Amino acid sequence: MESNLSVILALLVTSLIVRVLPSFIPLRVSAKIQHLIEEILPCSIFICFITYLVLSEATQAPGPSSLAFATAFILSMGLNAGLLTTTLLASVVYYVSG
Repeated sequence: MESNLSVILALLVTSLIVRVLPSFIPLRVSAKIQHLIEEILPCSIFICFITYLVLSEATQAPGPSSLAFATAFILSMGLNAGLLTTTLLASVVYYVSG
């Protein structure tokens, strides 16, 4: 449990640094660096977070987590649903099937 908390806190702090801090502190950087900060870095953090979730949840509840991740994948890639909608529906699928 303690290792899970530390991973989640590390991801939270990193996400805050990448997404919130730049809105308060203007940076004068090239267009390429700006693209990396705004697009690539948050995506890589999100991929790390998803990887952590898959590895931790798939070992504890393989069936419900597989259904929830499949729902999230279909909603985000196929139907282009918003983040909140995708999260809510995938969570409902997880808890209903668990």
